[in-house]
Amino acid sequence: MAMKKVSVTLDADLVAEIKAELGEGRFSAYLNETIRRRRQYERLRRYLRELDDEFGPVPGEVRRQAEREWDEFERRLKEAD
Repeated sequence: MAMKKVSVTLDADLVAEIKAELGEGRFSAYLNETIRRRRQYERLRRYLRELDDEFGPVPGEVRRQAEREWDEFERRLKEAD
């Protein structure tokens, strides 16, 4: 994949914290991955809004059931560790 060098301005304390954890050589990769995940999140939110516009919001009981199932899934994952 092609890379492009850019200049950004960030909070100094945030940069120092990240570099202390990752080391100097991993900073760009960390930012790249963070931005990539943010873009995925934004595309997903946009898609969910489109679904809401087309089909209406998810009914409350269906949403609560999905949340219960997700909580159970996470509980089982933790137990498996």
